[in-house]
Amino acid sequence: MTSPGTTKPPVIFGRYQVHEALGESRLAVVYKATDLRLQRPVLVHLLRKALLNNEQKRKQFLSEAAQSARRSHPVFLEVFDSGESNGRPFLITEAVDGRPLYGIGALSVAQALSIVRQVAEAVALCQRQRSAELPVGLYHPPISSANLLLVGDGQVKLVESWLLPLQLVPADLAHYRAPELSTGQGLQPASVVYALGILLFELITGQRPIHGDDAQTTALAHLTQTVPSLVRVRPTVYLPSVDRLIARATARDPNQRFADAQTFMLAINELWHELTVPTRRLVMKPVEIPRAAEAVQTNNRAPVPTVQPSAVALPQKSLRARVERALTTSFDIDQFRRQNWQRGLVGWLIMMLLLLAVAAGSFWMVNLAINRLNLNVPQLELPSWQLPDLNLPGRAGTELYIVNISEGLNLRAAPNAQPDNILMVVPNGTVVRRLEGPVVADNIPWLKVQFELNGQVFEGWMSLNYLRRQE
Repeated sequence: MTSPGTTKPPVIFGRYQVHEALGESRLAVVYKATDLRLQRPVLVHLLRKALLNNEQKRKQFLSEAAQSARRSHPVFLEVFDSGESNGRPFLITEAVDGRPLYGIGALSVAQALSIVRQVAEAVALCQRQRSAELPVGLYHPPISSANLLLVGDGQVKLVESWLLPLQLVPADLAHYRAPELSTGQGLQPASVVYALGILLFELITGQRPIHGDDAQTTALAHLTQTVPSLVRVRPTVYLPSVDRLIARATARDPNQRFADAQTFMLAINELWHELTVPTRRLVMKPVEIPRAAEAVQTNNRAPVPTVQPSAVALPQKSLRARVERALTTSFDIDQFRRQNWQRGLVGWLIMMLLLLAVAAGSFWMVNLAINRLNLNVPQLELPSWQLPDLNLPGRAGTELYIVNISEGLNLRAAPNAQPDNILMVVPNGTVVRRLEGPVVADNIPWLKVQFELNGQVFEGWMSLNYLRRQE
């Protein structure tokens, strides 16, 4: 029995108990609900009330719902039911909880390639079902980092744009709009490849490459601006092979891009193999002695063969490929500096230990000599040494937190969710110390923290939602 002043959550279609509205997409209002018959969480997508009298939008909603039911891939939401009830079209899908990739910061090249490959594979599944009625294949949600939810260990879901306010959706999608769409040409399979190339650049660098003041200027900027190389935005990543992949995917002329998502996915697979294949032993062919060479015998010595330089056959193609892979492998200067600093620290410690050993040995030898010669010399004592306190100031009695998100947590210069103030991504499990906060900004509680990583001390702001208090 409900208490006075409370209302029981409504049940629609006699089966789905609605809990809350999550947002609005182009056509639908999305609700979080429970399937009372099967006792499982679901999402209910209802055609927006403002569009009920728009016959074109009604048909579009029903068509996209029917096409969604024909596709099956882990990147897409699984469709449970669809239809029309009391004059209002609906779609029932699996429920999903995750973190949008937008604003998450720069990922590793391996993580970015893995995510984009998943999305390209899902889009390729839709494009393979092209027909006269569906020239670009089955419908799928628009490509955008705001539409991609990180739901597991490197697993993503591509959803509609209900996570953003409806008025911000055009500006968001304009960052991925292929140039030909702004010149009046129709959508084609290569147009989605362009969006996937932009997405790959964004995930590696943490920034979108094409910008404008609003949705229209951003869309038109794709006609004049080009995607820069990765090293210009992220200096520690030098990967010409990945730059070439992105440059081809985002070529201004659609005829110069990968033809479709399937071709783009195969290129990612080939690049992945190139970047991860282990180095194999170089097998040399045995040296052959030319027939024209004659053995010369002197004083019954064994014949000495004459070998021409051309007799040694080097596998030039294999060697060239390995050299190219070596030249295009990512070189992380930060990691090199950390390793160099660690080697220097180890060498310094070893030197200090050797000096202490020599001093202790000398002291022992002098005392032994004095005792044997019965010299009346006051007993010498070693001075007492105490290691310096290497702890951070104020460490004792402070609040400690642990980063509690598998893909790592953004360290920011200021307490807000803007993507341009991200300093670095702090690995999962890192222990941090609270300096200030919490401060609420953008409806998110923030803490100013300090932590040590690879021998260096860092300070910045982190979201308290992804920090766990250390007991």
